[in-house]
Amino acid sequence: MSSKPSDLAKALFEEQKYTCSQAIFAAYGEYLSKGKLDQEICMKIASPFSGGVAGLGNICGGLNGALMAIGLKYGGTSREAYDKVNAVSRKLLDEFTTLHGSIMCRVLINHDLHTDEDIDHAFKTGAFDNCSKFVEDITVILDKLL
Repeated sequence: MSSKPSDLAKALFEEQKYTCSQAIFAAYGEYLSKGKLDQEICMKIASPFSGGVAGLGNICGGLNGALMAIGLKYGGTSREAYDKVNAVSRKLLDEFTTLHGSIMCRVLINHDLHTDEDIDHAFKTGAFDNCSKFVEDITVILDKLL
């Protein structure tokens, strides 16, 4: 696999079928932590954020993975760190919204995901097919911001 986090994130999502949040945070988390966090730990940390947080259709899981990466790079306990992480996070969210019209998973895939039936229907109708494009776009934006 490539040594670029963006390429790794796309490969993890598309080839190994990790969730969107896991693929992005695993690729960038391991890179940004300089190996202090490995892929397995990053996968565990990011696991509840896919499908719009616990599959509830809120903010896109891929964006959640990217926000965690931004926090890892710019976060801290000072006011300056707080301001920086929020400014960078807003840029990510604004650019993604410009591209796709929303940051909400349920809007992006046109499914609520609140019931098992809706989740099954979303998979059967290919609602998640655009998620590869979302992951790719998120990594392009994230690479500029990091």
